[in-house]
Amino acid sequence: MYGIKVWLSKDDKDWYLLRDLNDGIVHIWDRRVDVEYVRKNLKCIRSQITKIMSKKMIERAQDKRKKIA
Repeated sequence: MYGIKVWLSKDDKDWYLLRDLNDGIVHIWDRRVDVEYVRKNLKCIRSQITKIMSKKMIERAQDKRKKIA
């Protein structure tokens, strides 16, 4: 599973995982190709593909996928 770390300032400690604005659930992708496409279209100071996510974050994202599908 992949996510995107996003920085809105130049401070290295000032990052967050890309989340849905409505419910706060972290966006995750199964394929690196998909996450690279999204990352290229972001407008931010810096972004980075990451695998740093807790099991709880992944479970919440997968539950959301099941409800939508």
